[in-house]
Amino acid sequence: MESTSGRDDAPRVVYLARNAEEVARRYRGRLRRMRDEGFAVHILTAIGPGMQQLLDEGFEVQPIPVGNPGNLAGLLGTYFIVQAHLIENPAVLVHSFGHRLAWLGTYAARQVEVPAVFSTLEYHWLEDDPLHFPLGPMAQFGVPKAVQGLEEGLNRAVGPVHRRWMRQAYRWLGRQVDRYVVTTEFDFQLVQDMELVPVEKLEIAVGATGVDLERYCLPEKGDADREGARRALGLPQHWRQVAGWVGPVTRRHGADDLIEVIDRLSHSHPSVGWLVNPRGQIAAGQRRRLNQLEGKGRVYLLDEPDDDVEAYRAMDLLVWPGRPSTPHDAIAEAAALAVPTVGFDTPAARSIVEPGQTGHLVFADEIEALSITVAKLLTDPAYLRELGWRARSRINLHFSRHDVDRQILRLYDRVLDQKLRAE
Repeated sequence: MESTSGRDDAPRVVYLARNAEEVARRYRGRLRRMRDEGFAVHILTAIGPGMQQLLDEGFEVQPIPVGNPGNLAGLLGTYFIVQAHLIENPAVLVHSFGHRLAWLGTYAARQVEVPAVFSTLEYHWLEDDPLHFPLGPMAQFGVPKAVQGLEEGLNRAVGPVHRRWMRQAYRWLGRQVDRYVVTTEFDFQLVQDMELVPVEKLEIAVGATGVDLERYCLPEKGDADREGARRALGLPQHWRQVAGWVGPVTRRHGADDLIEVIDRLSHSHPSVGWLVNPRGQIAAGQRRRLNQLEGKGRVYLLDEPDDDVEAYRAMDLLVWPGRPSTPHDAIAEAAALAVPTVGFDTPAARSIVEPGQTGHLVFADEIEALSITVAKLLTDPAYLRELGWRARSRINLHFSRHDVDRQILRLYDRVLDQKLRAE
């Protein structure tokens, strides 16, 4: 069907997101369906991997300077860019993703009287997730413990004040949006208990975006063919088991814990290899440490995000020392390919993993417990396969991206019908 993105008379929907790669991977199918239904789709996101895919699809894409969350001038500029875009291109619906854009996008949309405003938040800065200050470069000079101590002191001082301020900010957002979408049952209960969002505005899309079961699927014969995937990727032949990680490799997303687990098991389990796919986001310090482990034959660093299906198929186990703010797509994607997860017990992981049934979870920050659990499971291939097949069944039953997209599109229709009819 001919794209409606260039038609002046097509009702516009605007997506605001910090990461072009995530928009392309998570929402491209939904955006296609909206375009096919007659909407002009505009996307405002940072320049990066995935932007060319969106342009090739025929979507209207405009870059915004939000790639670095610490760039305050960029965030201020983003507000004016978004507001100017909405003035020049009046929209019927704006959907923002992520914290900073939730507030910036909502305020800009309300200033120009966009009829329907949605925000999706995958976690909340209210509980145990600490603040991380831009001190990471200091760790390159051999003082990671000093950096950690300074961060802990700053968190004790400013953490309570920050959380009080954030509660007020979430309440403001809850009053302004038409729908406030969360992605875990924990957050759904949290915002209700703290009375942050009016109940009639709160929605849950369990599993965030769901899984593209057409992409993340096994061959018709139903065999994961681990050995074939390992040969295709060129993994070392002496690796008897492969554990892996797919996602951002930064301190904020638990990369230091991941590297410590790798280092511990490289001494006690030399036949275990580690496949790491950073999906284009890897901090310099973590890359250097992983390159050192790669030089010792312990790690294979995969920098091509398009190979993630083959990467999952090569794994026996996904290891996920993630934080509440870590994207949890990998847990569901791996499960769709019959790979179970062992990770920290966060609301995101808990929403997908059934402990003891489709994977195992340990208390957050318990690196020793995580290492022991990984080592124990890798010695029992039959049990791992059983966990993997149960995980696959659960994903197919509850986490289809098609179902999540259909749910969100129904919400769009309902809110737009109410808003436009009222006008």
